[in-house]
Amino acid sequence: MTDPTDPVEHAARLLAEATDMPTGIAKHEALERAARAADASGDKELPALCRLALIESCYYLNRYDLILAPIAWCHTAEQRDPSVFTTRGMRSLNWAHKWVPVGLRRDPRFTLAQIESVLGQLEARFQRFGFSLQPVWGQRALTATHVGDFELADEHFARFIATERDDMSDCAGCVVEEQVEHLVMRGRYEEALRHAEPALAGRFTCSTQPQGVLTALLPALTALGEVERAKNAHLLAYRQSREQASQGYVGLHLEFCAVTGNVPRGMELLRRHLDQVHHATSPIGTMNFAASTSLLLSRLDADHIELAVPQPGGGVEITTAGRLRAYLTTRALDLAEEFDKRNGTTRQSERVKSIMDAPDAVHVPLAVPNPIAPAEPVTADPVELAYRANLAYEDNDFLTGHRLLKSLPADLDPLLPTKLAAQLAARRAVVFPGPDVLDDLARAIQRLAELGDLDQAARFHARLGVFKAEAGDLDGGIATAEQALAQADAHASPTGRILVRLILCELLDNRHEHAHATRLLAEAGELAGETASERAASVRLEQGDHAARQGHFDDAAAIIDEVLAVPGLRPGDRFHALSARMSIAEIRGEVDLALRTSGELAEFVRGFPGPWQPAVLLHRASMVDNMDRAGEYLRELVDTVAVCRTEGTPLEIAQACFVLSSGYLAHDRLVEAAEALEEALRLLPQEDETALEATLRIRYRLGSVCAELGEHAQGRRHFQAMLELVGNAPAASQAMVWAGLGATGQALDEPAEAERCHRRAAELWAEAELPVESFRAWIKAAAVIADENPEMALETLARAETQIPDGDVADRLTAELLELRGYTYTQMARHAEALADNLRAVDLVVELGEPDWQIFLMVRAARSHLAMGAAETAEQLAKDSVELLGDETPPSIVARILDVLSRALETQSKPVSQDGTARMLSARLRS
Repeated sequence: MTDPTDPVEHAARLLAEATDMPTGIAKHEALERAARAADASGDKELPALCRLALIESCYYLNRYDLILAPIAWCHTAEQRDPSVFTTRGMRSLNWAHKWVPVGLRRDPRFTLAQIESVLGQLEARFQRFGFSLQPVWGQRALTATHVGDFELADEHFARFIATERDDMSDCAGCVVEEQVEHLVMRGRYEEALRHAEPALAGRFTCSTQPQGVLTALLPALTALGEVERAKNAHLLAYRQSREQASQGYVGLHLEFCAVTGNVPRGMELLRRHLDQVHHATSPIGTMNFAASTSLLLSRLDADHIELAVPQPGGGVEITTAGRLRAYLTTRALDLAEEFDKRNGTTRQSERVKSIMDAPDAVHVPLAVPNPIAPAEPVTADPVELAYRANLAYEDNDFLTGHRLLKSLPADLDPLLPTKLAAQLAARRAVVFPGPDVLDDLARAIQRLAELGDLDQAARFHARLGVFKAEAGDLDGGIATAEQALAQADAHASPTGRILVRLILCELLDNRHEHAHATRLLAEAGELAGETASERAASVRLEQGDHAARQGHFDDAAAIIDEVLAVPGLRPGDRFHALSARMSIAEIRGEVDLALRTSGELAEFVRGFPGPWQPAVLLHRASMVDNMDRAGEYLRELVDTVAVCRTEGTPLEIAQACFVLSSGYLAHDRLVEAAEALEEALRLLPQEDETALEATLRIRYRLGSVCAELGEHAQGRRHFQAMLELVGNAPAASQAMVWAGLGATGQALDEPAEAERCHRRAAELWAEAELPVESFRAWIKAAAVIADENPEMALETLARAETQIPDGDVADRLTAELLELRGYTYTQMARHAEALADNLRAVDLVVELGEPDWQIFLMVRAARSHLAMGAAETAEQLAKDSVELLGDETPPSIVARILDVLSRALETQSKPVSQDGTARMLSARLRS
């Protein structure tokens, strides 16, 4: 038992507790308390361990200025007795010396003499221990660049490039990042790109790479017009660095967005990182972020946009973009002046001004496009504009009428003739309905009636019936429209009598009173033929709709074709006709016609900005997605998002982004798909139950895409958020979420959690009567625990076996089960049972005709024979499996055969190098 009163054990416990805390100032303060306890404990090594932990904490906080105290303590301890540091601890101490000049350079309170002093100490220390001086030359180059001595910077940079790395150098990616930064700063863009490419083609183990290299390359890529590469670099680098704001990458991405025509995207990023206004981890970080943000805000059209800025003492300040820009501009210049005073140059002031005054670069379209430029309001004399708007609606050109009506000043009524003002008030209630549309429209109708405009009053009275029906009162809506018909027949013009009949016809069809609707349409046709020929097409279109509502699609299609053949068809009638043709084609399963007509309709509405554009384009996009052809129409899907961001609602934009993600996924463009899905999720109204289905759909896909990108923690957050929403959903829907959680748990190396989630998924699949899915979930649950708990894995596999259905898939599922059970028996050293299962699986796989799988199982069987002392049989199995190799067999499988064959030969004391099969396999792997 430990003694709680023992000072060494107390200090060790404090250190362990602090080490387990998440990165942050609270952890740093806990480590300081542990260090004080360690000093008082009398232990020899514990105080040094605490100081090394403090130094590491400074690194993760990006607070290199705090390193000075623990570094000084370590120097004193090292001089007194170096043995207080373990070999690993001494290496950590040597490594930390590279961080000291960084911290001093970033804070103008430290002098150039102090920076030069620690650089000298770093050089002397590395020489004393025989380390490469590459990090020293890198730090000297950065310092020379910081003060603006570019000739000296180039000199040190040349040494930095020429000096070999060793294990005390920064990781290869970070070294390349520093080199790329220098080349870009010197305007050597092509060289920077060439320098980075080999590193980007490799693999990175550092948490700040490849995002650091990619971010450093952004100015070079835009300067060289490498639009596609610039887009990919920005998207990938920001995704990987958005949780690393203290590293200073965010500001560079804000600059990129500002100069490449992506201000809306830049503002989204800025809102995520407004804490950096007052909480950057160093003065230079504050200065750089302030300059970058000032540049972005200078590109805004409106300075009054509100932003919530976290304050140093807690809480937030609501300020405008204009005020924030003014503050940050001053802050950046003031800090630059402090650095220049320290440095004795003007380098930092010039650099900050160059950032804030940066001109636009090449435009870089991103994954989620910007809104298109909105249509300019129509400018004309307001009274004339009002007459034109009213006339457009009277001519059944609602596409033009909407734009004109939208352009009218809200306070125009007193300037208009009373009757026109009343007509436009009623029109506004219909076109821009508010939450109280029934009351608003009723008042507008009463106003028309009081002015003696009984024709318009009757028409809008019929419209009131439509709104009542849409609110769920179909009977009330029909009664209202019938009242309007009586009024129209008594007082309205022929056009008014026609329009009211068309409205009532649709309402009656919805109540299945088709005969009555037919009579009304006949009357409307007679009126159009006798007195209002301009309404003939509208009547025929309603007759087509009437036929379609009764299921007479051939008749409906014939009427639509007839109308579309009419020359000079008015815009409103053309829109109606194309929409009807598309709908009928979809209902009849005429896929090509529906797709072709949707394209014609989409092209038609491009000339008429308005709320119908998102509806038309979204319908077409969904049609393409449902046909699994989103990849073919990617460019069109991008345009759809741009239009929806201009004319649509947040829900419509979210839907467009979701379909766009389908297009990106079809081309394996995972980062862009994730960006589109995150934008969709951001826009969905979180408390709106009508958006629940869309939320689940988007989160599930986003969680899956994050998993494919290796962002498993992010993927888990999306699946966990779904769990709170699917409690009452069908069992299959719940199972999909649990399966996603199981996969992320497995990827995060949490086998117990992964097993729990897969087990729950399996139970839910079984509840949904989907045995194959249940089987596979049980298999996954067993697989994640086969190494640590093989007994439970066997029990789980027994559950899986009960889910194997009869039929075509039985052999495949049985083979999968036998393969995993054989592996599990091997983990338990039950080699005879493992061999039996493997050989049974081989027989099944032979029938399935899958040679790579067969090879895998034969190699497994060979290993079981080796474990049972039957090396000769293992050798023969390995050589038999060679006959199954094909041109497309992966090298990993070839390597498995060679491995087990070599072991079998060595066990029999046969020289591997003289075996012909082993030589052939080795040659194949080398080639």
